[in-house]
Amino acid sequence: MVETAAHFQVTRFSNQVDIEQTGSATADRLYNLLEHAESVMGKSSSVHTRVTVCTEDENYDALHSLLSDYRYDLFARKYLYRKQLAEEQPLPFNYRWQAIGMGGTDEKRFLEIWQSSMEQSANRASARSIENQLDDVKALLGEEWQNSCRIFYQDNIPIAMTIPHLEPGKNGEGRIYYIGTVPAARGKGLGQIIHAASLMMLKEMGAVIYEGSTHADNLPMQRVFEKNGCKVIRKIATYYKGL
Repeated sequence: MVETAAHFQVTRFSNQVDIEQTGSATADRLYNLLEHAESVMGKSSSVHTRVTVCTEDENYDALHSLLSDYRYDLFARKYLYRKQLAEEQPLPFNYRWQAIGMGGTDEKRFLEIWQSSMEQSANRASARSIENQLDDVKALLGEEWQNSCRIFYQDNIPIAMTIPHLEPGKNGEGRIYYIGTVPAARGKGLGQIIHAASLMMLKEMGAVIYEGSTHADNLPMQRVFEKNGCKVIRKIATYYKGL
């Protein structure tokens, strides 16, 4: 369930409340949303909350202080990128992809590739299992979740995974829930190819603009964004409570 509040978007998953700042916001407005999240978490010990705020906002210090008062943990500082989708690059001929919904692979195999892609990643690892994260994907995308969960192959060898999707509640905006290459495929320039192909997938899904983020210390992924024509639009920070 997606709700739009003043300068925030609130998404409710089965086990997560997601609060994302979308414009200049005050601590008073965030306070109301945190109170709501406290109420939801108080009804179920399995629910946690993620909050994303803009570190360049003039009120960031107040937002950070409020989150600290509510005992949220700062998970990571990130760069948020955006690109107007136009002539995106398809996969080279010796690459292919397959989605769970196509029947050539299944959920178990996809999770194996996803788990491998998270190993030794430059991004800080999530405290949540990939099974829980996949549950969020299912809740976010509904019946379309299988078609968005895709494995990339190079000469029939699985090398990466991606989860491109249209963002609910935001007309024409595409995002990639997670993208990663397996450790054996890194350092070969494949990240740019996989990311570019994911942008093409988003365009084919009907997206006209793409937003994505990476951790502030993940320099390789930042270079991938830049090589594929994405521009930094803001600096953000993510906080968690209840994990």
